[in-house]
Amino acid sequence: MLVLVKTLIFLATLAYPFFVVLNLGFLSGVLLLLAILWGVRAWLENRIFYLFSLFFVVVYFLNDLKFLYPVAVNLAFLGIFLYSLKDEAIITKFARLKQKDLPIKAINYTRNLTKIWIVFFALNAGICLALAFINEHIWMIYCGFVSYLLVGVLLVGEIIYRKIFVR
Repeated sequence: MLVLVKTLIFLATLAYPFFVVLNLGFLSGVLLLLAILWGVRAWLENRIFYLFSLFFVVVYFLNDLKFLYPVAVNLAFLGIFLYSLKDEAIITKFARLKQKDLPIKAINYTRNLTKIWIVFFALNAGICLALAFINEHIWMIYCGFVSYLLVGVLLVGEIIYRKIFVR
């Protein structure tokens, strides 16, 4: 059930910018679907995902906020990654899933990588917010395609960098 909910959230999130800008007539349905899906995910995982659910309920009633979802997602990831620096960085935790005993060099590397992602999420949130006020079609293309492409470039770029330069 959780896998289905996560998959539907992912697909609806990908489609969201296109529904907002192209005015396909289903935006209200997409907003309610996302509110329900995030609520179900919060219930299944017993986490704070209910905040996303609440966000979509508010957006449903206050249409002016519809451009803020990508900003909220980036700020949420920014907060998670930033908060993880208080203790063990989130990417260090991911690395420990593969290798329990990480050398200090790897711990430092993953901590710095977490900082790179923090900068990425901050910049991405800023770009999404700025584009919402500049041009909704550019916002749609950026938030619905380019930002995901940039995530992929950062992921793949880091893997290539690690294979070549980090031993």
